Amino acid sequence: MQKLAVVYFPKITSDKINNFRRKYDPVWKIIPPHITIVSPISEVSESQLVKHVETVIKNFTSFSIYLTGLTKTYDDYLFLLVKEGNKEILNLHNKLYSGVIAPYMPTDFPFVPHITLGYFRTKEDNFDNELYVKAYAEAQNLHFDTNCKFDAISVIKGDGLSPARIVKVINLLSSRFKAVP
Repeated sequence: MQKLAVVYFPKITSDKINNFRRKYDPVWKIIPPHITIVSPISEVSESQLVKHVETVIKNFTSFSIYLTGLTKTYDDYLFLLVKEGNKEILNLHNKLYSGVIAPYMPTDFPFVPHITLGYFRTKEDNFDNELYVKAYAEAQNLHFDTNCKFDAISVIKGDGLSPARIVKVINLLSSRFKAVP
């Protein structure tokens, strides 16, 4: 089943992250390094979601983000965290979950802006602690710390099995030109 999502693709050199993800993230081929803003949904149409995002995004300007720090989630993922720009991404996330997609805001886990680096459950659905410890140490040594400009978001579509397709890229206003509330 095809689902829609809203993501930010950071403009960073992703070779190092992709080499890492190739080893530890089973879906690394499906989508490049990204920060999910709106989780995958199938209950709205492409045109509805694009129109909604374009309306909401009019009130946002570009901002800087700084990716640094690692954390393991309750469901055994390894995340590269957003330190600077975290509040702005949270605000954008909350504003986007309004209108036509308000009913689909996930409530079973807190929203944490991040790039997924790996997943550490076995086929038998057990946590692979040995692999996780190895990956965490490797990630620390790779120093994924990086800055970039959060200046556009993408509406994407995919089935979770084959590469996701970009439906529309929507630019944020340049931070030099603030929107009038």
